[in-house]
Amino acid sequence: MMCRCALACCLLVIAFAQVDSEAGASNSADVAFHFSKQLYNVSIPENSVAKTYATQTPGSELMGIRLPPNTFSDIRYRIVEGDKDKFFKAEHRIVGDFCFLFIRIKTGNNDVLNRERKDKYILQVRATASIKEGKQKVQYTSDTTVVVTVLDTNDLTPLFYPTEYNATVFEDTPVHQSILKVIAEDADLGKNGEIYYSFIEETDKFAIHPMSGIISLSRPLRYNEGTYHELTVLAQDRGALTKHGGMFSKAKVRIRVKKVNFFAPEIRIRNHPQIVENSNADIYAIVNVSDRDSGIHGEIASLDIVDGDPDGHFRIRPTRQKGEYNIEVLKLLDRETTPQGYVLQLRASDRGIPPRESYKSVSVKLTDLNDNAPVFNKEIYDVKVKETAPVNTPLIRLKVTDADEGKNAQVFLEIVGGNEGGEFSINPETGMLYTAVLLDAENKQFYSLTVSAIDQGNAGTRKQSSAKVKIYVEDANDNDPIFEKSEVTVWIDENMPAGTSVTTVHAKDRDRGENAYISYLIVNLNKVPFEIDHFSGIIKTNQLLDYESMRREYILRVRASDWGLPYRRQTEMQLTVKVKDINDNRPQFEKVDCVGHVPRYVPIGTEIITLSAIDFDAGNIISYRIVSGNEDGCFSIDATSGTITVSCDLNDIRVSERELNVTATDNTHFADIARVRFKLVNAKRNTVASGKLLSDDTGAFDCKDTGVARRLTEVLADAEDNNKPLAQEEFPMMPTRYGQNVHSPEFIDFPVEIKVNESVALGTTLVVLKARDRDLGYNGKLIYGISGGDIHSQFCLDMETGELKVIGYLDREREYEYFLNVTVYDLGKPQKSSSRVLPITVLDVNDNAPKFEKALASFRVTENALNGTAIFRANATDADEGDNAKVTYSLVTDTRDFHVDKTTGVLTVSNILDRERQDLYELRIRATDGGGKGPDNPPLYSEALVRISIDDINDNAPKFSLPNYTVKIREDIPRGTVVAVVTASDPDLGPEGEVLYSLEDSDSDGTFKIDRLSGTIRTTKPLDFEERQVHSLIVFASDKGNPSMSSEATVTINVVDVNENMHAPQFSDFVLTGEVKENKPVGSFVMQVNATDMDPPGGDSNVEYSIRGGDGIGIFTIDNQGRDLFLLNLNLFQLCSIINLVMKVRRRIVFGIRYAMFCNGKPIHLIVNN
Repeated sequence: MMCRCALACCLLVIAFAQVDSEAGASNSADVAFHFSKQLYNVSIPENSVAKTYATQTPGSELMGIRLPPNTFSDIRYRIVEGDKDKFFKAEHRIVGDFCFLFIRIKTGNNDVLNRERKDKYILQVRATASIKEGKQKVQYTSDTTVVVTVLDTNDLTPLFYPTEYNATVFEDTPVHQSILKVIAEDADLGKNGEIYYSFIEETDKFAIHPMSGIISLSRPLRYNEGTYHELTVLAQDRGALTKHGGMFSKAKVRIRVKKVNFFAPEIRIRNHPQIVENSNADIYAIVNVSDRDSGIHGEIASLDIVDGDPDGHFRIRPTRQKGEYNIEVLKLLDRETTPQGYVLQLRASDRGIPPRESYKSVSVKLTDLNDNAPVFNKEIYDVKVKETAPVNTPLIRLKVTDADEGKNAQVFLEIVGGNEGGEFSINPETGMLYTAVLLDAENKQFYSLTVSAIDQGNAGTRKQSSAKVKIYVEDANDNDPIFEKSEVTVWIDENMPAGTSVTTVHAKDRDRGENAYISYLIVNLNKVPFEIDHFSGIIKTNQLLDYESMRREYILRVRASDWGLPYRRQTEMQLTVKVKDINDNRPQFEKVDCVGHVPRYVPIGTEIITLSAIDFDAGNIISYRIVSGNEDGCFSIDATSGTITVSCDLNDIRVSERELNVTATDNTHFADIARVRFKLVNAKRNTVASGKLLSDDTGAFDCKDTGVARRLTEVLADAEDNNKPLAQEEFPMMPTRYGQNVHSPEFIDFPVEIKVNESVALGTTLVVLKARDRDLGYNGKLIYGISGGDIHSQFCLDMETGELKVIGYLDREREYEYFLNVTVYDLGKPQKSSSRVLPITVLDVNDNAPKFEKALASFRVTENALNGTAIFRANATDADEGDNAKVTYSLVTDTRDFHVDKTTGVLTVSNILDRERQDLYELRIRATDGGGKGPDNPPLYSEALVRISIDDINDNAPKFSLPNYTVKIREDIPRGTVVAVVTASDPDLGPEGEVLYSLEDSDSDGTFKIDRLSGTIRTTKPLDFEERQVHSLIVFASDKGNPSMSSEATVTINVVDVNENMHAPQFSDFVLTGEVKENKPVGSFVMQVNATDMDPPGGDSNVEYSIRGGDGIGIFTIDNQGRDLFLLNLNLFQLCSIINLVMKVRRRIVFGIRYAMFCNGKPIHLIVNN
């Protein structure tokens, strides 16, 4: 009660203040006349009929002019600007102290508002009024701006442009891919301009997005199922989708299915397994190309060789049969040029659009034709061998290759020329050339062998080639110098000067080089008057020889010595030098300078004197002659005896004294003149007996003795002494080392056995053999050789040092033991030798990796195979021995699904297999031997590839991409709209992986359906938020397995509400007037208001009422459901001001209403705003 009194007091204070103010204003000369605002906003629907009023936004300030009491009259509103088309009219209505301004559609205008043409008008409105002051009227004006917004109404139909759509879709277009987009436009605004698209016909193959108009595939297209689809698309604006119906248009969509080139051509080949090179075979293979497509896509355009034949040896030619081609050999094939054969890459192209291609490799294996002769690595080989080389000495390994393969490349060698004496042999397999006999460089120092290499091709096709091997036999000092004659007698004239050549001795040595260089020596122990040139063998005198006094015969021992090493060879000859007496002495008179007398009476023929001359030369005949003093011929001399006789009558000689000069000659030399001087005397005539002078040979002469006779006696004594037989030998014996070859060689510390690793490097020395010989010189000089057991030419024994080396690669796996027959020879004559057997054991080295019986294997196993299931047994062997041949197995591939037994090599399943996780395993099984020690010598291994394909079983249910799907969709979408697409995948293969969809819609009454193939969910009925806001669907995905497996997913569809309340409630008038007396009790009925809604009957047309404002402190209340206004407070008479009440008429959207009521004779008004 106290509160109410306080409230009443407040109201009275306000009322009195207002009354005073008004009183003051009425007395004022300046009265306010203006609009409540300078700018108002109103709206009016387009196409409105005449007398349709524009409305303000609810809650806006009142549009008009507030009037002081009892002031203005003749108030008018008019539009002065902005209404060019004369659509609008301004009206006024005075309610209480407020003059309302209303804008409405003018009558009598044939045109209508069109928002699409013009959506806004800016009107200048002028208000006029007058005040009567005495007898005069004062005019007042006020201007304001009213912006009229033309509201859209759903007056336009959506328009397609174009109205027909054509699309060509390939039949392999993926599901849910967009095909085309239809476009319709609606010039309306808001929902009136929003368009929904839908198909008129029901279709499972296509779906259209209701808002974007994009048409997509919802099922795979198949050309064989239909090549043409015609759809009718309906475009309807959302304003038309209310319960009142609306406007729509249609468009035609024609979709042509274009056949797709699904399949690439398939290539099948029927070919020869092998083709012989250089053969005349024309066709190697027949190729059939087919295509599972039909039409042009199934036609084969071409088959080409695109790789593997860079030189164009093959070509492809079509046959008369469709799809059949021949691979023809265009050029002669040569396996040696392409030993791996050819891998032809075929490409088949069809005529599809776009064309498809497929490729296939054709392996062309060329069978070897024996068309290549063996080839030596050299045409001419030069070899040097010592002539002392023992039999079976290796000389050179001839290397021969044959570009063929197999037996055609297996080459045997033989000596076909130059070996007429069988001096050499050759290992036909290894090509090692050996000596076969002892060589003699003196007999033949050069051999030119022709070695032929013959392959082992079939008879009649074998090829051969040859090479020259020039063998130079190196000389050894194995020959003594040989004199041409062992005994020679030569003559030399006596008295030749020193240095006179006596003879030349010549010895020949059959060796060569220094071994044949000979030096000579006279080896006589006693001094001889000869010397020999050491190199030329010329024997010269080193002093004068005198036949008469010196030795007349010399026996010289001449030794010839070669320069060979390590020992010189020597020989001797006997040279007898006989001194030949020559006429080297002049006759010498025994007496010279004879003086005497001769009687004149001596008769003719009388010997007057005999001159005697001695010649030291033996056997010379001396003759005498008078060289002077006998010009008259009165004297003569006996040429033989030297006796001078008278040959004329001395009496006739007038001179008394004569001198005869006599000389003696041996027919070569002349003696010095012997003068015989005598006087002719006239003595008594006596008879001379026998015509000789009496007295001695000189007659009556005195001569000078020359001593020649004595000297001759001495010479003869010397000659006799010098030519006596010698008491001892004049020359030494030959050295004793050139005696007979007595002893045979013998080995020293001969090894019992030699063990060598098979990996030994070439040139490695295995052992140095030692031997001795108790002979001297060449008889004790030793050489070594392998006389047998080296069948593979693996070893070489140095003939000089006895060093045994490896010259061929050893392979224990081919030959693990050798027994070499080793022989040591001396160089004596006759040659002696000794032989031993040398065992050589080849030790194993880990040089062979394990080898799999099958290096590639393929198997299939189902994915439900149990652990421990055996798949494959790997079997690898190692050619080595011992630990090197011990094989262990391991799995190189990193997997837990399989295991290989370390010892047995059995591959087993070790984990649960899942084809969907992995459908192919390529397992590498490694076989490792037990050889190798340390990081630098690891064990050897090899690998085998095992491909395991996992066969599928139906062990997987289809799986949705999401367990739960939640979608939102407007309630006004067209029927048939796709609301969701669920996808499930099944990793199984074949039918077991094909998914079918089904829908359980027990609580939705068939509102939705699902495409069983694509999982597309569509609406089958209109949705209504008011009836049901949520739809819960269960989608099942099942495979085609037997038995089938399935899974499910939940699809929750939330229906989004769409405001279907198209019309706001409308009061009967903009201003309702009512009265209430003061002092009415609380709850008194004041008045009844009424609003109507143009929506269809139902929730959207039910009206609720409420007061928005204007009742100040809550004086009034209104029934929410009804229309009655009641009084809540008393003492209203105290309220003299205008109370504004705002009522709200509500469905869901609130609208404002203003009421003006009268208080103390003044109206209390209520104004309703839309």
